[in-house]
Formats: sequence, C-alpha cells, structure tokens
Amino acid sequence: MEREFVYDGNGREGATDSLRTSRSPQADTTMLLPPRLEEHAYQVYDWVLENGEVDYAAMAPALGLGPGELRNAVETLVDWRLLRELPDRSAIVAARPDAALAEAMLPLENAITRYRLEVSRTRDEFDRLMSIYLVAGDHSATEPLTCADDLHDALSGLAGSCTREVLVANPGKDPVPRALRQALWGERRPRAEVCDGVRVRVMYQHSSRRDATTRAHSSAARRAAAEVRTVGELHDRIVVFDRQVAVLIGDAVQGGVVIREASVVDFLARVFDRSWEQGLDFAGEAGRQHEVRELADSVQQDIVRLLVQGMRDEEIARRLDISVRTCRRHIAKVMERLRSESRFQAGYLLRKRGWEFLINSSDDRAQDVG
Repeated sequence: MEREFVYDGNGREGATDSLRTSRSPQADTTMLLPPRLEEHAYQVYDWVLENGEVDYAAMAPALGLGPGELRNAVETLVDWRLLRELPDRSAIVAARPDAALAEAMLPLENAITRYRLEVSRTRDEFDRLMSIYLVAGDHSATEPLTCADDLHDALSGLAGSCTREVLVANPGKDPVPRALRQALWGERRPRAEVCDGVRVRVMYQHSSRRDATTRAHSSAARRAAAEVRTVGELHDRIVVFDRQVAVLIGDAVQGGVVIREASVVDFLARVFDRSWEQGLDFAGEAGRQHEVRELADSVQQDIVRLLVQGMRDEEIARRLDISVRTCRRHIAKVMERLRSESRFQAGYLLRKRGWEFLINSSDDRAQDVG
C-alpha cells in the first residue's frame, strides 16, 4: 500500500493506506495533462525546496493559504511529478522540473504518436478510395482510354498543350510512358520545342533507383531540367497537366482514363504535392552512391511506419516494392539500433525516441538499400 499525506486543517498531519490517484492522468484517460499550475502551486513548490519536504502545519501560516488552497496546490504539484514521495514513503519532497516535465508529458507524446499513425493510415485508405471513385464515380467527367495507342495519343496531346506544369507519379519500376518521355525531356527532339517554361516533376518509388532503365531515364529527365524525386510509397500511375486534367494510367501502360473533374484533379495534385515534399532528390546515374545513406534512412522510416500499423512483412514489401528479404533486413537493422529483442519492444522504444535514432546512428548504410 502507498501512503497519502492528509492535512486536516487543524495542524495535524497523517497518512492513509493509498496514494490519491483520482486526478492522475493515467487514471483518467480523458485528461492527457494534469490541471494547470496556479500561483499557489508555485509558492508551495518554492517553500518545499527551501524547507526540504511537505509540512502542512508549517506551510499554511507561512504561505497564508487555507486548507483547501494548500491541498489543491500540493495535489497539482504531485500530478505534475514536481512533488513526489521518497522510496520509504516517509515524506513528500520536491523533484527537478526537467525530469518531472519529461515524465508528465509522456502520455501526451504517446497520444500524438498514435494520432499521427492514425492520420497516415486514414490517408492511405482514402487515397485508395479515391482511385475507386475515379474509375466508378462521376463518368461524365472522365474519358476512358481502352488501348495503348489511345493512351499514347492522349498523353502526347496533353503534354504538347501544357503551359505551366506537369506532375508524373510513376510507382514501381515500369518506365514513364514513351509519349511523356518524348514530349517532356526530348527523346526525339529538344524539349524547348515542345514545352519550354513548363515545370516538370517526376516521382518514382525508392526501389526504382536500383533499376538501370529508370536511372537512365532519370538522368535524361534531369538533363532536360525536369525535377526527379523518389518516395517510399506510390499507389497509382498518374499524370497531372496544369492542375486541370489528369490521366490515370492502368497496369502495364495499356490504357487508362482522362479525368477533367476539377475537384478530383485538385485532389490528385495535392496528394502528389504531399508526397513530393517527403521525397528525396534522384540524380539518376550521377548521384547513386551519394544518395545511399539518405535513401536507407527514408526506406527504414517507411518500413517502421507500416510495421507499427501492424502490417506483415509481405504486405510492407509489396507496398514499398522491395523484396521480403530486404524488408526483413531493414527491420533487423532498426531493432539492432533500438537494442530491442522483439517487435513489441521496438514499437515501445520507437514511441519514446521517435525517428532520431535513424538519423543520428552512425553505422554504414551502404548495404541497407537492397
């Protein structure tokens, strides 16, 4: 049993059989933080620092506080871990504010981590729903492309008439469609003759960096002033022209659908922007070795994010377009850096440390990219 020090208002101090917990953040899950500190709490904390321990009989006249005010101040300080019992429960003494803050903030930090994971999971789900909507939703604003020739003609025409911006999301290792390569970075003629002044951004998955064809295409795109980045996950092959028209390309680049519904195109462009902000620059052949460490950090962050959501190794590998063996090697590296013996323990340590251990660890990343 733990003791609770009780002041009865008449100068007598005693102890009960259990420490009061009704206002503890752990006991009430609706409160992530204790009550705010009032001015009386600062006075009580200063008095305890000077006098060594809580003494209700001496504190009341010295501070000019009534029994209720004094008790509320002490209880709030206990909630914030600024006052705590000695191991032998013989007294309540003052604690360091920095240590008290770290302990008191832990429930809030854990909740923030859970909310961030939930936001990421929900966004993934709605991105997939959006793809379904594009195919089965408002057909009046869509134009089906039933074969590769239709797709090629549509991409060529839209790229040729584009005046401001082209966004290309190309998951997996399949090359960017030939029509776009020809129009946007001049595989047949100089880009300046086709879309001078148009900003072109191309996004692949990290796994594409190991593909020789993708590296060559990226180098060509960079030479034509296009910007190229990679990210951990891309769900669909999409091209957006001037944020007014989008083309959703089917598997194996055999067809697709043209989208002209303004709200849908705007949504796709914003999804692209969000992923682009998290991407890593990809220089093609030129920057391969230079980018290894930063890439390994990003891949491992993506793996841990999906792992914490409860996904199996096979599902994580599929979504990141890497082998299961590579995925498990990354997980083993993360557990090693965390010094964890199980995935459950790794998840707990991750919530406490965040991603910093990936950024600050000094081991060699050269074998991690896989």
